[in-house]
Amino acid sequence: MHTDEYEISLLRELNACNSSILRIRKTLELMERKHGITTDQFIDELKSATLPIPPALKDDYEVWQGTYASLNMWKELERQYQEAFQMMKISQ
Repeated sequence: MHTDEYEISLLRELNACNSSILRIRKTLELMERKHGITTDQFIDELKSATLPIPPALKDDYEVWQGTYASLNMWKELERQYQEAFQMMKISQ
């Protein structure tokens, strides 16, 4: 059983990150199926301006791009929490 308050808090935050990442990945998978391309392809084509953006899909593409940005934010936060957790374990 964990008794260290910091460790418990970090583990709770890591679990929240993992849950958010899983939820976001499922949303991205839905977008991929709907549009027939992977998120990586979508982002690459969007960045290179080779992706045609029909007016009817503009909102959908904005949501997709925002969801991808959110995934990266959560993954970075997870990395920071893991790093803090490892540093804490080393110092014990």
